[in-house]
Amino acid sequence: MKGYLFKGFGNMGKDKNPFKMDKVLLLGISMSLLCCLFYPSSIVSQVPLHEKIVLRGFDGEPLTMESKTPYSPKKTCGACHDYDQITKGYHFQQGRADGTGKIIVSDTFDPKYSWNLSSGMYGKH
Repeated sequence: MKGYLFKGFGNMGKDKNPFKMDKVLLLGISMSLLCCLFYPSSIVSQVPLHEKIVLRGFDGEPLTMESKTPYSPKKTCGACHDYDQITKGYHFQQGRADGTGKIIVSDTFDPKYSWNLSSGMYGKH
């Protein structure tokens, strides 16, 4: 079997085609590689990366690296984006109210995990 793609693969007799197993393996490897090439491993954004932004506090002033003041998404992003529209979205509001519309966000929602303000995504970091 000298010169075959996969030497010594299987027990090939004189009456069998020695290339049959090589073709099957080569086809399998080729199909696997093709699947890897065309399978989307990640979704590419349709827009370029966001430009660098200046984080701003609730007073609208730029924050420094040493600042202990929390940043304001409204003051930081609201100049370019429709902040009011974004904050009305389902995922943004998820967990803000219960099924009856009663607001359930609370600083004491979960004493063990003080950063959790509700049962949904609202108020989470």
